[in-house]
Amino acid sequence: MFYRTITSRTDSVVVLEEGNLMKMITLYLPEPYIKALNQLVNEKFYPNRAEAIRVAIRDLIHDEVWRRKTVG
Repeated sequence: MFYRTITSRTDSVVVLEEGNLMKMITLYLPEPYIKALNQLVNEKFYPNRAEAIRVAIRDLIHDEVWRRKTVG
């Protein structure tokens, strides 16, 4: 996947080859969540924790937001 990073004083943005922008965020997670994420990465389900979190958020948004638009 091709991407380039654009950095300003307030944000670091990654532009993917598909044209989508990704912004970096910081979050705090309970230790059991981090251990579970590490397990998924160590077992090669995901290449890294960031990708596992992106997939989890994408699936949550799909289930909770986008699906409601098609149903409602």
